[in-house]
Amino acid sequence: MSLHPRLVALGVLICALSAEAAPKITIAPITGDKRSQVQSQISAALCRTYTCVPSSRVFSKKKPDWNKIKSAQVSGLLVGGVGKAKSGKGKEVQLSWLSKQGKPDQSWAFPLTNAGKLTSSSLQTLSKDVGALSSGGGEAGVGAVGAIAAGSSAAAPGADTLASTPPTTGPGAAAGAAALAAGSAPAEPLPLPVSPTPPPPTGEKTLADTPVAVDAGANQGVDLPQHQWRFAVELGADFLNRNLSYGNQGAGSTLRPYSASLFFAPHARLELFPIAFFSDGLFSGIGLFGDYAMSVGLKSKFTSGTDTFEKGTSYTRWQAGLEWRLRFWKDSDFAIVPFGAYAKQKFVTDGDPTGSGFSGLPQFDLSGIKFGLRLDIPVTSGFWILVGGDYVLWNTKNLAVQDSSGVNSTSYTGKANAIEAELGVAFQIVGPLSVRVLGMYSSTSFTFDDNQPGAAGSATDRYLGGRAMLRLQF
Repeated sequence: MSLHPRLVALGVLICALSAEAAPKITIAPITGDKRSQVQSQISAALCRTYTCVPSSRVFSKKKPDWNKIKSAQVSGLLVGGVGKAKSGKGKEVQLSWLSKQGKPDQSWAFPLTNAGKLTSSSLQTLSKDVGALSSGGGEAGVGAVGAIAAGSSAAAPGADTLASTPPTTGPGAAAGAAALAAGSAPAEPLPLPVSPTPPPPTGEKTLADTPVAVDAGANQGVDLPQHQWRFAVELGADFLNRNLSYGNQGAGSTLRPYSASLFFAPHARLELFPIAFFSDGLFSGIGLFGDYAMSVGLKSKFTSGTDTFEKGTSYTRWQAGLEWRLRFWKDSDFAIVPFGAYAKQKFVTDGDPTGSGFSGLPQFDLSGIKFGLRLDIPVTSGFWILVGGDYVLWNTKNLAVQDSSGVNSTSYTGKANAIEAELGVAFQIVGPLSVRVLGMYSSTSFTFDDNQPGAAGSATDRYLGGRAMLRLQF
């Protein structure tokens, strides 16, 4: 008995295995797959046919590194995420196949069952399509052993190549091996160390239902959905009505009421969330904010029986503080936002002409601390409802009053506080660009100390209006 035919046959089998090696693919972690059910099903369905390379080996800085992908001889990258179905009922997984940088070669949207899993038909479709894509457009490549078995079956119809073991000794074996090595007539099938796999008993879980091991570094190789923005800037304007009135105003009071039907104040706001550059967890919602509004071209008009004049007027309002966007649901943008800030609000008639003034008109120049709460309520992915309110404790204890010459010749003491509220909506235009439209209400109450001639019991400084802002959020 000679070993030469066996050595020749073994060499041919090794060459066949090398030529028909399973394509290499990478399956990135599926975003939104809370219990990794879809990830496990896809990995189980594809990694038994193809060689799966962990995403941590071909990603750099949370993005695909196409140099690494080429070096690892990975034919393609499968990425995707679980989200709401476009039909509005249930959920679906959206997947894309990338063989090069840029647009995906193919995309899929598979519905999920009520249990959050893919159906067997969806897995079969995905496996078939990935096979065609990874092999350059043909049908999904079969393994080398399967290819030889298929060839043997064609050569000898009716033969069970998986269960039968042909003779390996004697002249027949040597001639068969030589013929196979020479590439001539079809050879007898090689012995295969495989036996048919019986179907699983009814009720038993299949491989697609079995959780698979997840690469420990896989999550470091993909961008997860970022629910907390890192930086935002807003530009817009406030449109306000102001009304100043008094309570318990005696006959000897010299205080003058005031009203402005509508004035315009450009407004800017900045937000920065430093922790969000490194994390999307609970503490990523801690951020700094500041905003500033200032009137433009505002004038106050005075009319009496003998005189009428206008005087330049200034309205400014700014605040800077800290907020914490608390998100209690990982995959939702709903947030409860407590915040605190140092605030300053000013409304004074200090412009030209300098020699004239509004006798008895208080000049509000307030500063203090505010605490509040806001709700960010997502209705859809591109539409939010914004609700907020705060309480301001003004530190200012003195209220200056202007005389007819434009000088603040009188001052009253007291204490002040304010209640503020906002209600509005936000619309996404495209990408990071959105519009916010809000209704605003602010009411400051200044309570005068007792025994001050010419004063009143209290003063109420009320603002009512709206705000429109164009927002860029990253």
